Amino acid sequence: MVVKVSELTPAASSYEDGDVIFRLLIEPVQKGEKVIVDFTGITSVPSAFVNGAFVRLLEHVSFDQVRRTLNFVQSTRQINDLIRSRFEFVAEHRNSWSQG
Repeated sequence: MVVKVSELTPAASSYEDGDVIFRLLIEPVQKGEKVIVDFTGITSVPSAFVNGAFVRLLEHVSFDQVRRTLNFVQSTRQINDLIRSRFEFVAEHRNSWSQG
């Protein structure tokens, strides 16, 4: 499956835009199906979009499951760094939340 972000939400600028992507990703990710997320035409995204589209997946599946199933293409360094940092933040804080 290929999800072309710019065809579904040209701005990719809000949590609501991210929700559009999340709704397409959740079922195949839960099933362990490979999904390509294509950022062609998108140069940057805010954390609200990343949270709405990708970080929410961690409420339903493990980080390993997300890593095994999602592949990002045609993305910029900004997009890659933001996705990585948001996942790292949740992973770090999930451990402290479960201990507290």
